Amino acid sequence: MDHILTAKIHNFLQLAKPTEEQIREGATLLLQCNPNRERGIYNTAMRRPAAALPWVRADLKKYYDIRMRGLTTPEVEKFNSETVKRVEQTLSQVPSGMAQEGGDAPVVPVLGTRGIREDHYRLPPEIQAIWDRNAERWKKMGRLHFQLAQMIAKPGYAPCDGNELCFQLRKIDDDLRNDYDIYDSYVVKADIDTASDSSDKLEAFTDNVRTIQNARTTISRSLSRKTPHTETSLQKLQDAVNTLFTLKQNIKAETAEKLTALGISVPNRDADA
Repeated sequence: MDHILTAKIHNFLQLAKPTEEQIREGATLLLQCNPNRERGIYNTAMRRPAAALPWVRADLKKYYDIRMRGLTTPEVEKFNSETVKRVEQTLSQVPSGMAQEGGDAPVVPVLGTRGIREDHYRLPPEIQAIWDRNAERWKKMGRLHFQLAQMIAKPGYAPCDGNELCFQLRKIDDDLRNDYDIYDSYVVKADIDTASDSSDKLEAFTDNVRTIQNARTTISRSLSRKTPHTETSLQKLQDAVNTLFTLKQNIKAETAEKLTALGISVPNRDADA
């Protein structure tokens, strides 16, 4: 990635009232980002800079955000495609008791229903809250997916146009999946409600829930990282894996394979690891 170009785009976006010459320079930066797609705006900016400024600024902001996510232009289409596939898989599992919103929304084939746990109301409040939080995330994903489908259907759509929505969808999907892992894998401990030390145990349990959630989020975001890992980031990833092992949490086989490929040591466990 050309970091000098990224820095120049940043500098242009900081200009509150660029001169005509600066607008032409911005249009030239835009042409460097995508010569085929941005030729029309560039030509307009050369003739009528002030009229072209909103388009130059909007498209440069779009390319700048993509670059700050660590993506090159050729990688955007792959990122978008992978994200849509993951999101449609998530949307196909409808949370129990919920119907898809919006009669005009594109239909995602329903493959099944994600059922609420039978012991849901025996779970601690922190774990029960995951179900409601993820139900709201699922609805928001449906709305963003609909917006993306409308955008894709428009003439002249390019993957860079939809990358911001895909970025939002990927983050929501990662958070939803991480929280469902916590919800599904939680084991009810019969002694939490004992009279003598229930308060201390509940406080310790709450701390563990937060620790587990933070560790899973670190792993998910590290595996989605598009920029090269550093020694510091790999150590942070290793610490997250060690935390899950210490707290007797499972790591899915596919996740373990990705971690191993990065040189992360995944401790063996008899359970599904």
